[in-house]
Amino acid sequence: METKVRGSNRITRRPIDLQANEAGELLSAMGGARFEEITRPGLAFHCKTATATAPVAAPGTTTVGFGIYNSAADGGRSIIIDMLFGVNATAGATLGNFSLMYVLGQTRVVALTGDLTIRRNNGYGATTDSVALCEAGGAILDAVTGVAIGFTPIGPTVNAHVVSLPGMCLIAEVDGRIVVPPGRALGLQVIADTAAGTWHLGAMWHEKTMTLE
Repeated sequence: METKVRGSNRITRRPIDLQANEAGELLSAMGGARFEEITRPGLAFHCKTATATAPVAAPGTTTVGFGIYNSAADGGRSIIIDMLFGVNATAGATLGNFSLMYVLGQTRVVALTGDLTIRRNNGYGATTDSVALCEAGGAILDAVTGVAIGFTPIGPTVNAHVVSLPGMCLIAEVDGRIVVPPGRALGLQVIADTAAGTWHLGAMWHEKTMTLE
C-alpha cells in the first residue's frame, strides 16, 4: 500500500506536498533564521552575573563564577545549553591567557538560590516560568557536583595583549552539546595563568521536555 506524506504550513495550517530527490531523500530549505523556532515560543533564555569574579589557576571544586540549576521535577523540562560566555570586566596588571571550564552534575542535588534575573531571548522581558535557577559566583556547588575531575574546557582561549585594559570576551557555542536534566547543576569558571582581573559569566539556553537515556 502506497503512503503519501504531506506537510503543513505553520502560518496558514494548509497541507503542502513534500518533495524528494531520485534517491528518496527529502528536500527541505530553511524558511527562517537558524535558531528562530527555538526562540519564538518563549522558552529560550539568558542570564549573566551582576558581580564579576576572578579567574582561577586550576580546575575548581565547589567554587565557581556562575551556576545554573534545573528546578524541574523528574520528567520535566531539561535545560539545553546553547552558549556559555564570559565578559572581562576589569583587567590585571599582567598579560594572561583565559579559557572557560564547566562542570555538570550527574545526580540530583540541592537547588541553588536563583538570585539572578533570567531574561527571555524573544524580548518578552524577565521571566519566572523558566525551570532554571541561576546564582552568582562563590562556593555554590555541592561537593558531589563540584569535583575537579569533572571540569571540562570549552570554547576558544583568549589572550590579553594590552596590560590593564578589559573588554575581552569568551564565547563557547555549545549548540545543545550540554543538557542539564531536572535536579542537576552546572558550574562555570574562567581558568587562567593569572588570577588578576574579573569576569562576568553567564549562559544562554532553551528548555523542553525530552527523553534522556
